[in-house]
Amino acid sequence: MSFEVEPLFRGTTIDTSVLTSFPAIAEQRVAQILAGEAEDYPIYRFFDYLRDPNPTPEALTWISFTTRAKAIAARLQQLCERGDRVVVMMSQNLDYITGFFAPFFGGQIAIPAFSPTEPAHAGYLEAILTDAQPKVILTDAKVAGSVRQFLKNVHVENKPRIIAVEGIEDEMAASWVDPELDPEDIAYLQYSSGSTRRPTAAKISHRAALVNVVQIMRTIGLKPHTRGVNWIPIFHSMSLIYLFAAPVSYTSIDIMEPAAFLQQPSRWVNALQSIDGEDVFSSGPDFAFGLAAARGKPEEGQSLDLSKVVGLMNGSESVTQGTVDFFNATFEPYGLHDNAMRASYGMSETTAGAAAPEPEVPTFIAKVDGYELAEGKFVEVAPGEEDKGLSQVGVGGPLCNEYAVIVRTEFDENEEYLGRGSEVPDGTIGEIWISGPNLASGYWNRPEESAETFNNELVETLDDDLTHTIRFGQKVDKDAKWLRTGDCGAYYNGQLFITGRVKDLVIVDGRNHVATDIEETVVMAGAGKFLPNTIAAFSVNAADLLESASHRTGRVIAPDTKGEQLVVVAEVNPDNEVEDFEETLGAVRTLVARRHGVQLADFRVVEQGAIPRTPTQKIKRLECRNAYESDSLSARF
Repeated sequence: MSFEVEPLFRGTTIDTSVLTSFPAIAEQRVAQILAGEAEDYPIYRFFDYLRDPNPTPEALTWISFTTRAKAIAARLQQLCERGDRVVVMMSQNLDYITGFFAPFFGGQIAIPAFSPTEPAHAGYLEAILTDAQPKVILTDAKVAGSVRQFLKNVHVENKPRIIAVEGIEDEMAASWVDPELDPEDIAYLQYSSGSTRRPTAAKISHRAALVNVVQIMRTIGLKPHTRGVNWIPIFHSMSLIYLFAAPVSYTSIDIMEPAAFLQQPSRWVNALQSIDGEDVFSSGPDFAFGLAAARGKPEEGQSLDLSKVVGLMNGSESVTQGTVDFFNATFEPYGLHDNAMRASYGMSETTAGAAAPEPEVPTFIAKVDGYELAEGKFVEVAPGEEDKGLSQVGVGGPLCNEYAVIVRTEFDENEEYLGRGSEVPDGTIGEIWISGPNLASGYWNRPEESAETFNNELVETLDDDLTHTIRFGQKVDKDAKWLRTGDCGAYYNGQLFITGRVKDLVIVDGRNHVATDIEETVVMAGAGKFLPNTIAAFSVNAADLLESASHRTGRVIAPDTKGEQLVVVAEVNPDNEVEDFEETLGAVRTLVARRHGVQLADFRVVEQGAIPRTPTQKIKRLECRNAYESDSLSARF
């Protein structure tokens, strides 16, 4: 039976029944090629810029990809039982891709990870091994030594076997046995970055991964024939999901290493140019778009045509107005459409994507009243007072076949969560809940946390003309279970806005403030002294403020003061260092008070890199707070 791509891109909903598993669809695609009904073509290409500034790409076609994946899978079937876990620790190249999908073909569960060459993240990898207890680590010759040394130094029972994939011959593919996968079987475990807790794995089924990539492609207006460009680490959910575009479309994915982009952002920008008239898409976190605008613009006289770029997903971290404006202003003269960049929203629990604007929906940045925001209301400031407002970027709406509602969660008299909530009107801030076929099936080895996160009941909805539980005339199933995202948000002017993580709320004097909003304000007040993603805002108990805080800020907190106090930690910008601390403190304190209505209790300027981060460079505010309270930050002021 041949697999039909085009029907997936028609209509208002997706027929998820045909989305079974990557290996099953790959077998159908290869059968079509071998029967002469379709041509083989490169589905993944790798550009090794770190070895050659003008590289010839290495490529995997359908035939070479499935042969290689089956060969590795056959070796795994010799060593593993069905459902055993296999961790992928490799360099970012084509071997990583075949290594990631090999467990799918073998009937095991893949775990995308990274090489343990960064000592600061060894604890993260050790936590994964302890939690998942894998049978095998797949690696390559380049990093195998580092993997072996890492495994010697960690305390893990039943240490996994290490296999370098170069030692597996393609001829092994002949001994591969079809595992006859169920679409709801776990395909891989997507571990969280660990920004707010120990790494936790979302269980992603074969069907959920395929559904989510179609949802993303449909929502941002991609056609079946397209090309993706990716530099994000493959183990990251925003990168990983695009690998699933190959079986459900005629997409090819061009890949480079993260360092290739960071060293020379113009490599990514130039790769966005169409080769044969095909549409092009890509994605990245907010900082990457700012970096590309600052350092990726072509030199005078160089040509650049971005007119075929149809979607650039900006996600994984808060989207800022400055980045959107800077990127668009830089590249619109080269043909970039004004709404090519799409502020998006997602998480591991939704496989990857959860919301994005459709093609005809322009980027909408609302200037919101910070005082109203602290009271749970999403209200724009009056015309002429935009400088007082907090920038909030709309992320469109939920993806195809998916529902997203804003909820008031319910608790008992002991403040224990009851597992249910009620939908609130547009303009009201609440927790974002999601229901759809792209959700993970729970967390690995965490049944109680899985139930609390994924099995929530929406007990009350708004009237039919106001509710977000009806889309395209179809109401969500009455027995649907809902995912608690842990994010706060609101619907406003037809778009979903993400106002912050519940765990990142800074609660002072009974009012809720979003850490990322305060951090954005500090960047603005610093006038170049601080860079985005180098600031941590959090609250501490008044008793836990450092004794030196009053000397530093001039604000004396009475000994009997109760409740939480606002603390901000900011890393120095080596290109524009703080010389007059009092002047900088005054600017920060004034703008924070003006925009958020909260007083700063302490402000610490620390060395570059002093703030703890996850492997994907997200700020670990809880760990930073602990370091502040123990006075162990490497501080300048």
